[in-house]
Amino acid sequence: MAVKKVPIPDAEEAPQRNEVVTAHAIIYAELKSALMNGDFQPGDRLIVRELSERFATSAMPVREALRKLVNDEALFDHPNRGVTVPTADVASVADLFRVRCAIEGQAAEWAAATISAAELDAIHRINDAMKACVQTHEVSQYLALNRQFHFTIYRASRSKVLVPIIERLWLRAGPLLNIMRQEATIQQGLDHHTDILDAIGKGQGPQSRRAMAADIADASDILQRAVPYWEPGAGSLHQASDETGSGDGRNLIQNPE
Repeated sequence: MAVKKVPIPDAEEAPQRNEVVTAHAIIYAELKSALMNGDFQPGDRLIVRELSERFATSAMPVREALRKLVNDEALFDHPNRGVTVPTADVASVADLFRVRCAIEGQAAEWAAATISAAELDAIHRINDAMKACVQTHEVSQYLALNRQFHFTIYRASRSKVLVPIIERLWLRAGPLLNIMRQEATIQQGLDHHTDILDAIGKGQGPQSRRAMAADIADASDILQRAVPYWEPGAGSLHQASDETGSGDGRNLIQNPE
């Protein structure tokens, strides 16, 4: 059974490829989306040469995009290993997710008062597609839909200040959610989604905040238990190996090869 694609805009759509938009803006937007969707793992290395080939561009716009993501604290520019996805320990996961509980819970509470019927219908359809992913084990699609579910709610809060703050939190949280790709944890949160939908649909702000915080807190508990045993998976599309020629200790933002 194929998973039905949900025609809902992503949290931040990539710029259109035209002469007005710079190449580094396109690369930045696509890497940002991949980080937030959990397509990278903690510890992954981003190699300028590989990304240049992937995006069919020169090294310069790739370096610019990576610099911006380092400034966003989504990536770390290691003096010996180059640009990497930050790793995490139990304390940093707990801190990040308690901040998410507070801020994203507030966004859900505001959304309960301002969400439109079309937006409410959209998040119901996204949640139905997530349930279908559980049945067909479409893990990557599940995480992308999970991001759409959350950000459709957050945008419904009508806060131009809050949503960018949440995006920065997800840049750091997204790679951690890679742990949720395991079949044993893929459906974690769907019960909370039901509670969120019910509360927002009834315009119940405090209940919406509590349901959203509970969803995030459960994910935090799973991650805190898993982080001490977490090792980046072998063969990640974004993980460098000795054969890449990039394990020579050079700073990868400054050096394209």
